[in-house]
Amino acid sequence: MKFILALSFKNIFRNHRRTILTATGIMIAVAATIFGKSFIDGEFVPIIQNVTDMQTGHIRVTSKEYKDKERLMPVNMTVDYEYIEREIKDISDITLIRPRIKFGTLIAKGDNEVDGMMGFAVLPEREKDFAILKGTTLKKGEIIISKRFAEKQNIKEGDTLVLITQTAYGYINGISLVAKEFYDTGIEYISSYMVFLHIEDAQTILCIGHNKASEVLVYTKDINKSKNVYYEMEKKFKESGYSMIHWESDGSMLQALKVGTSVMFIVALVIFFLASIAIVNTMVMSLYERLKEIGMMKALGLKSGSVYLIFFYEALIIGVFGSFLGLVVGVIAILLGAHYGFDYSAAMKSVELPITPVIYPVMSWTTNIVGFLMGIISSIISSLFVLNRIKKANPA
Repeated sequence: MKFILALSFKNIFRNHRRTILTATGIMIAVAATIFGKSFIDGEFVPIIQNVTDMQTGHIRVTSKEYKDKERLMPVNMTVDYEYIEREIKDISDITLIRPRIKFGTLIAKGDNEVDGMMGFAVLPEREKDFAILKGTTLKKGEIIISKRFAEKQNIKEGDTLVLITQTAYGYINGISLVAKEFYDTGIEYISSYMVFLHIEDAQTILCIGHNKASEVLVYTKDINKSKNVYYEMEKKFKESGYSMIHWESDGSMLQALKVGTSVMFIVALVIFFLASIAIVNTMVMSLYERLKEIGMMKALGLKSGSVYLIFFYEALIIGVFGSFLGLVVGVIAILLGAHYGFDYSAAMKSVELPITPVIYPVMSWTTNIVGFLMGIISSIISSLFVLNRIKKANPA
């Protein structure tokens, strides 16, 4: 066995050009697989982050009645978020709880009125990582509107705006708020129709209790393990009349995202398959060039099994070396991409989705290990193609 392994190493270093070309082919295939999957992940992770921040949380708690009439944004179907917090405080995997109120409103500045707006009430200290409000300091008595809306309606910082809406009891009420800061987003349906205010101001104008909210968004340490928390919360609130909604089943946006993720998974498999074919093709071409050597080795007394082992070890060694280089190149490409990003803002000007125009590849060691093993396994598979030739080869 030592002789066969030593001969395999000798053959690898005997023809440097062939070895380098074969290892380079494997390296490119592995690096392309690793980077391609990381790029796909980098495209979808921000979308999931934005949607869970804006709409769904990891788990969303509403009243059962609100869930059925959510499109109408009813303000008389609320949940007690302080009660919810007390009930789930012992679940260690929960990291953040965000109570929110959404309601339809009219905004007036002097004689200028804009109907069809959405009031989005938040508890500011819980929204520090919310992308749209990041860097803002929302306080009671203030309102945050988009730069686009401010320019369109000629609203300046310090202007007083009046919000007029229907209360939980069905009558009209209003509140004066000061425009202190402006948020900026390229998403039309957010920037043109959504305004942010303190949850206590919303509770005042809507005449609901200080502990009431339309919904409560719950966030966990790991979104991929949030299902366990969801099941635990379902048990706790079984008799409460509250509805628990896991992010994977919440909203048409995420349903479309799941379809998109499935499509991208198929794309990743295609990349993997093509890369495997490239590796096998490169290795087989290299091995078939040496059919004369097979006959010569058999003439020297080596059996077919021993000759095959020589080629097997060569394929394995080159596969490990090429896959390692591919892993290194792929990781470097991911790190560079994660630092600088890929800017698609010009191509995405007309896209009305909660997606960042700059894509940053996401490092995944699972992907890296799978790509590395793919290179090695494909190299080993390629050695099987010469097995039949070795058996049929006649001594030189």
